[in-house]
Order: sequence, then C-alpha cells, then structure tokens
Amino acid sequence: MSRTALLVPCYNASRFLPRLRAQVDRLAPAFDEVLLVDDASRDDTAAQAEALGFRILRLPHNLGPGGARNVLAHASTAAWIHFHDVDDELAPDYLSRVRPASAGADAVFHTVDFIRETDRAPIIRWQLSADALARDPARTLLCSPLPTMASFLRRDLFLRLGGFDEEHRCFEDGDLHFRVAASGARIAWLPEVLEWSLRHDHGAGANQHYCFRCRLAFLERYALSQPASLHGAIAEQAERAAVMLLRHGDKPAARQAIALAARLGRTLPVTANPFLKLASAFLPATTTLRLQDRMRSD
Repeated sequence: MSRTALLVPCYNASRFLPRLRAQVDRLAPAFDEVLLVDDASRDDTAAQAEALGFRILRLPHNLGPGGARNVLAHASTAAWIHFHDVDDELAPDYLSRVRPASAGADAVFHTVDFIRETDRAPIIRWQLSADALARDPARTLLCSPLPTMASFLRRDLFLRLGGFDEEHRCFEDGDLHFRVAASGARIAWLPEVLEWSLRHDHGAGANQHYCFRCRLAFLERYALSQPASLHGAIAEQAERAAVMLLRHGDKPAARQAIALAARLGRTLPVTANPFLKLASAFLPATTTLRLQDRMRSD
C-alpha cells in the first residue's frame, strides 16, 4: 500500500508525550511516517518530543488545531494521513483495519468513542448509519459531524479541499468531513471503534457555547454554497444550534440561527404540540424554542 502518516498536533502537551510514545511503539503495523507539530507551546513540548525520538516541527505562533494540522499535512510525504490528538488513544492494529477498506476509496471513516479521562466512563459514541452514508453522504455528514480522529484520508484529497478551516477552532473537523462528502469523494465506512478520545476540561470542545457559535458560522456558509437539496438539513441543524445557544443564554446568536432556518423555509419551533403552536403566534421564537427544550427535557 501507499505510504501512511500519523500526524499529531501538540500544544502544551508534554504530559501526554510518554503515553503517545508507548502507543506509537505498540502499533503493528507501524505508520511509515509519524510527524508532530508544536503549536507554539508554553511548556517544553518540543524538547520532550525530540528526547522521545519524535520528529517535531516548531511553529513560531499558535495557529490552533486547524492550522497546525494543515502544516502537518503539507509537511508529510505520505499518500494517506490520519490525524491523531496527542491526548487520545489509537487501536494498535489501526492500519490493518483501515487499509483493506481504503482500496478504491478516497476516505475511510470509522467509529470513535469519547470517554472521560479520569475514569474512562463513556460519554458518546461517534458512529454513522452505513445505509444513510451510502444513500446521501453529504447530508449524513452534515447532520452527524464526525470528529477529526474518525478519518483516514488521501492526502491529495485533503490538500485539494483546502484542508481545515483555520478561522474556527471547533466544528472544523465536522466541516472538513462534510466537504469531503460534498466533493463526491469515494467513502468507505468501518463501524469499528478504532480511536478513543479522552475528554477533559482543557480543550475547545469543553466550551459548548463557543462550539455552537462556530457551528452556526459554518451553517451560514453552507446556506450560501450548498445546493437547495441540502437546505432542509442545514435548517434543521440551525434549529439545533439555536437551542444550544439559548441554553447558554446567547439570544443574539440564537436569533441569527432562527433567522437562518427561516430563510431556508423552516419556521421555528417545529412542533405538533398545540400549546406551543398557539404560543408561537404570540411569543418570540426564542421563547417558544426554550419552552420546547424544557418540555423535552422533563
């Protein structure tokens, strides 16, 4: 098979590097290339990585996760790339699982488990419906955005699509995978769990308010760039973003999401509840959406 690369962005990651070294040493078969980038850390990440035998690039300024990964992809010489976060865990037989699926494909997606770092309690399983993915890959990956570590990609496809968005530091992974699907790339799906994301309170994903502001920005972009066949799905995702933003008390952003859904033909809230239908005639959509969210939570 063509050369493969494990690409690992690092920021203040010194405490995770011994664990990463042990993981890389257990891989069988091994990646042809393991490349790290130090995203202008404030600790001794780069020096410790070199001491552990890693090849690491040093960035003079912090670029964020998307920018750091783009640097890695451009520096790699491999045909296939997998982005791995330094604090996560990778199946030792990762390549033996994804290689067969990559034959005739441009991208392989697989299941990822999010677990709590402290006690490894399950949080969420990121998986897709194989039938839905085969039937409508763009809609599927729009409505079920996958995290960064859920893909094994042809490097030339990644570069052709422009890599990760560097402006936003959350949902940039779901955006990339959606663009892979929307480009017409050949996709293979593996339902196996091949990576475990150890969740803690230090990453951008811990700030859900920020994440859904990023999500809304991407949805606004899709409404302008994607065909009408996806507008309904974009509007549904705008509704979800509005609910999440209201949970964080961000009415201005929630109103923006509601307006986006309305432009795409979805008047919020969408409900069969007669009380909410009546209330929506008199109350702002932000109020009725909040009421609906509370009723669903009870």
